[in-house]
Amino acid sequence: MVVCASLALLAGCSGEGESGAGHGAATSAAGSGPAGSGTTSTGSDTADSGSRSGTDSGTGSGTGAPAGQLGAGPADPSFRADPARLPETRSQALRLLRAVTAGPDSYGPGYERRTPYESDPADWPVLGADCVWRQESLPAGVLGSLTRYSRLPAGAGKGEVRTAATVTVHRTAGRADWEMAETLEEALRCPDQQLRATERISGLNSIGAGYGANGNTSADDVLLEMGKYLNPDLGEKATSYVWDQVRLGPVTIAVVVEGGAGYAQGDLLAAQARSVAAMETKVRSELGARK
Repeated sequence: MVVCASLALLAGCSGEGESGAGHGAATSAAGSGPAGSGTTSTGSDTADSGSRSGTDSGTGSGTGAPAGQLGAGPADPSFRADPARLPETRSQALRLLRAVTAGPDSYGPGYERRTPYESDPADWPVLGADCVWRQESLPAGVLGSLTRYSRLPAGAGKGEVRTAATVTVHRTAGRADWEMAETLEEALRCPDQQLRATERISGLNSIGAGYGANGNTSADDVLLEMGKYLNPDLGEKATSYVWDQVRLGPVTIAVVVEGGAGYAQGDLLAAQARSVAAMETKVRSELGARK
């Protein structure tokens, strides 16, 4: 999916060309930077029930209240998951996460791993009423969520670019749908957010599109978010913050790009779109129904 138009500060259109696109899995905090030791945990392997919030709208294509908040179009997405191929345990979800979550080679030349490279797939970022992000335990309705952190070092008169790719596997598509809706609500509730002790984002704007709306012909839902990123490690001036997330059935895919002083916003969006597209392709290959 390629970002190709703008409305206010945001916009998106999708195409099935070079590679696919969409806050997620977590949420803005997932993209802010490495947290913790970078170790991984598979958690319990039981198929417990429960949800992050709201009600379960089932395993359908994204119709209903959450998708309605994203401006859903016709309920005829191009992605159809094969129920027999969907993860049912946390260990199965972890195998999928490690197979599809983007690393530095997905963004373009020059990107490298950050340290730590991976988040703990049992962690879940939560935005508090005070608009500050905190880490909590993985909700029962989520099988796993993995973030991989990459960077493009500063050079040639341009600042460092930091990226994070997050993939989350929910127990049902309905629960993934709620994650998308909640993410959109978070930007409206907290346009200014504290990511870490010295990292902030401000002036967030967001737009969502269900399948068939606003040029989205690829995923069940798409969410784009833009704002300003402030991190003293990257300089005194605010730089770009761009979040892009999509949902394919019970899986959400998100990429955040931060920083990049001296880079055109279009360059950052292009790198972001390439990585999301690569992950979309992998999820379709791993879980899509065989025709």
